[in-house]
Amino acid sequence: MSGVDLSCNQLSGEIPKELSNLTEIHALNLSHNHFTGVIPSEFSNLQNIESLNLSYNNLTGSIPTQLLKLTTLDVFTVAHTILTEGAYLAIVKFQYHSAMVAHRSEVPGPNQWDNAMAPRRGDLKNLIRQFPMSHRDCGTEAQSRGPDPQLVRLLCFGRPSHLVIYFSMAFGLMGSLSQLFRQRAFWAFGFGNAHHVQGPGSGRDKLDIRSLNLSRNFIGSRSGIWFTHNKTGSGLDKMEILDLSYNNLDLENVFSTLQINTSKMVLKKLDIRYNQFQSFLPNEELGALRNIEYLLLDGNILDENFLRSSGVMSSLKVLSVAQCGLNGTLPLQGLCDLKYLEELSLSRNKFTGRLPACLGNLTFLQVIDLTLNWFTGNIASSPLSRLLSLEYLLIANNNFEIPISFESFANHSKLKFIFADENSVIGETSSNRSIPKFQLEALTLSNCSQIPSFLHYQHHLRLLGLSRCNIGGDFPNWLLENNSRLGEVHLDGNAFTGSLQLPFRPKMRAFDISNNKIQGELPTNIGSIFPNLFVSIMFNNMLEGLLPSSFADMKNLACLDLSYNKLKGQIPIRLGRKGSKIYVLKLSNNLLEGEIFPVLANISNLQYLYLDGNNFSGPIPQALVTAPFLSILDLSDNNFSGNIPSCLGNISSLRSLALSRNHLMGHIPPDYCRLEQLEVLDLSENNLVGVIPSCFSAFQYLKHVHLSKNNLQGEFNMFSNSSYLQLLDLGDNNFSGSIPKWLGSTSDITILLLRGNRLQGTIPPLLCHARCLRMLDISHNNLSGPIPHCLANITQQAWNTIISEYLSSFGYEVEMFVGDAVIDEEFLAESSSMNMFLDYNAWVRAEFTTKYNTYSYKGLMADYMCGIDLSYNELSGEIPKELGNLTEIHALNLSHNHLTGAIPSEFSNLQNIESLDLSYNNLTGSIPTQLLKLTTLAVFTVSHNNLTGRTPQRSSQFATFTESSYEGNPFLCGLPLNISCTEAKEIPIYPPAPNYCEDDASFLDMEAFYISFLVAYANVVVAVVVVLWVNPYWRNVWFYFVESFMYSCYCLFVSKCR
Repeated sequence: MSGVDLSCNQLSGEIPKELSNLTEIHALNLSHNHFTGVIPSEFSNLQNIESLNLSYNNLTGSIPTQLLKLTTLDVFTVAHTILTEGAYLAIVKFQYHSAMVAHRSEVPGPNQWDNAMAPRRGDLKNLIRQFPMSHRDCGTEAQSRGPDPQLVRLLCFGRPSHLVIYFSMAFGLMGSLSQLFRQRAFWAFGFGNAHHVQGPGSGRDKLDIRSLNLSRNFIGSRSGIWFTHNKTGSGLDKMEILDLSYNNLDLENVFSTLQINTSKMVLKKLDIRYNQFQSFLPNEELGALRNIEYLLLDGNILDENFLRSSGVMSSLKVLSVAQCGLNGTLPLQGLCDLKYLEELSLSRNKFTGRLPACLGNLTFLQVIDLTLNWFTGNIASSPLSRLLSLEYLLIANNNFEIPISFESFANHSKLKFIFADENSVIGETSSNRSIPKFQLEALTLSNCSQIPSFLHYQHHLRLLGLSRCNIGGDFPNWLLENNSRLGEVHLDGNAFTGSLQLPFRPKMRAFDISNNKIQGELPTNIGSIFPNLFVSIMFNNMLEGLLPSSFADMKNLACLDLSYNKLKGQIPIRLGRKGSKIYVLKLSNNLLEGEIFPVLANISNLQYLYLDGNNFSGPIPQALVTAPFLSILDLSDNNFSGNIPSCLGNISSLRSLALSRNHLMGHIPPDYCRLEQLEVLDLSENNLVGVIPSCFSAFQYLKHVHLSKNNLQGEFNMFSNSSYLQLLDLGDNNFSGSIPKWLGSTSDITILLLRGNRLQGTIPPLLCHARCLRMLDISHNNLSGPIPHCLANITQQAWNTIISEYLSSFGYEVEMFVGDAVIDEEFLAESSSMNMFLDYNAWVRAEFTTKYNTYSYKGLMADYMCGIDLSYNELSGEIPKELGNLTEIHALNLSHNHLTGAIPSEFSNLQNIESLDLSYNNLTGSIPTQLLKLTTLAVFTVSHNNLTGRTPQRSSQFATFTESSYEGNPFLCGLPLNISCTEAKEIPIYPPAPNYCEDDASFLDMEAFYISFLVAYANVVVAVVVVLWVNPYWRNVWFYFVESFMYSCYCLFVSKCR
């Protein structure tokens, strides 16, 4: 046995000292666990150990001095522990490179230790590759512990010409700097988070640093960095490698600050990526970098003439100026003069135009990264086709024209990586297929409409991405059969049909065939076909049948997304097997039923569970409480019944809870108040009653609240403390009171839906302060008073997308080390870990009524909709003309109120309006002719008002409106009404009522009237007397009434007399 790797588990307790008996092992990795106690001094018995990693634990105490005996140790890591100072570690007589790692964020991830455990022998760049700048965790969210309370002091002594000391991000290192500086010669020296760097002042000490690493600190220009050692200078003139990356430096001349004599400088590698430099060195002084071979300047602001002046750095092999604010076309001189250039990165700038022809003279160029620019031209005729040494062609996200045949690159025998997605792909016009000389390892294309023919001759592919190409036909099973090394396949967003006939591919890590038309059942043995699959994404297809239980055989499966298919049956019990690593399970919108998880299922790793849109029924199972890390739970659109479960309040990690559109009833449990991390709460469309618990005021991070279509009542001031509130939907309930004023102080709120309640009072002017508000629906209430003029202030502020539709997108954040250059790409065939970016707000929806219909805006669509609905209230007064400033609005509904006055002509400024409803008010005057400018208007109604004059001219959008848009206005004329405007229509004057008291006009015989009245009166009196005589009960009631009346009159008379 050569090594033991127990990293990334939940191991706890003290480190067994018996591990020291493994005297033959070369590597021991116990990182990313919960070990406590001290480092066993018995580890000094590991005579052959080369790599020892104890990072990311809770170790205490000091580093045992007995470890000095480990003469073979090459890599030692105790990052992210809580060791105390007091012990110095010295490893004597290193035969090869030695690295002491005490940094906070540059520990190799769990999948990188295959290489890091057995360090390569050779020059420094190989060692640098083992410690990449990006930290990858164990697949779960890394928790930052903050600065170590005490300094971990690590000192290395050994052969001067081979020694590497690497202390990036080691807090508080300055206590031992003086001892480090007193060493006679350092080949490499690095430390981190040391805000003040000062060598000892003794003139006897000779400082001879060859490599200095100050990366990833908080060093700024005012941090007090200086290097003074003796009168002759800083002692850094012989430095060959300088790394100041990921700091806050904004120096004008980095070399003068470090007191480096540029005339004597022998610097070969300079890395100052991601600082705040405006110009790290004046262009006229670039000649001082005559020996520079590696220059990494990403993430700074460079002078626009930098590339034109770069030709003086004649030894340059690697140049990276990604994200440096450069624009325009590439210069014809300077850059093209770097004849030894091997690696070039110009990504994430704003370059335009075609590539200069002289770029084809860079015959040593192996890597070119032009991603995320605006380059144009056909790559077949570009200088790229003449670069026969190319291995990496990275041109994604540009405006290139790319022939899908890649025939112009057929002779590039060294070409291995092509990333060319998000460009314009030109299809094949010839049926002749030339066999290329290259064997690709990675290919990504998009919008290509067909499978490139040269793929029939590729057999070494490890990554294949043909996403969003709309390619039809049967699923290309042959691609998987031809490439046995495939690790990642992305064929999403096509139109593939047929069934899956998958070959055995043990190296497959990610398999994405979502958004296709694949039919049939999934292979029952899919778990043995892809035994090492990490991510499986097959949503939005036509898959049917049962969910194969063999998915449980994929021992590394972390994400399974089979949503939007036709799968039926139950969730296999084996998915909850012991040791399951699934933390994302998305089975939405299928035909699944039965029990979600049995009580004994092991779902402890689940973090994201989407089971919405199925046929699950019965009560919500309490087994969900056994998922302590559950972050998203979506059980909406099912048939769950019973009381809303209070046990879910025990899952303290929940950030998103969706139980909408079920048959749940009862009160909202106060237990939910314990969900302090909750950001999304959706309980809408159930049968909930009662009031919202007042303890909901503890929700500080709540962003989206959906409680509509229940029977809730009371007020909702408990959300006033949710300062991050973005969406509040309480529509169709029985809430009462007035609109809370605190809504105006919620600066992030974008959607407010309060329709169909019993709200009273006026619209508070403070609501106008919610400038990001995009949807406001307070219709069907009892609001009164005028419309605030300031309401025109809302919807005007630009709104960044805060709700993005869930597309199961997986990001592969990769740093490729080719030579010493670092080139960031989205995909890489050797991606050892995958970071999933799941937006738990993604499924949020908002219902809004417009164009006589209620629409549900989901995901990105909610970003584009903008509307105000104040209809069915008791609002009065005139329509504020300021509402004409709502230029972004798509729907405005003021109908069924008591508004008066004229229609504001300023409404002609509503450039994006699609629906304008002013019906059922008391508006007067004419319809402004300026409204003819509204070319986007689809629905327009002013019916049932008191408007006068002509209807608007039948042109543009107004030619589509029917009579119903104008009816109910008696003095309105013109088409499409059936009232002609040729004759002036006057308001009718009704004659006075006739005087029937005049004798000549009387039609009533007054004598007969008097006789009949007396006869009728006598009959009534006789009838009353007879009733009282016959019925003693009514007689008593009558006398009681008369007596009471007389007594009342007497009392009134007496009181008046006094």
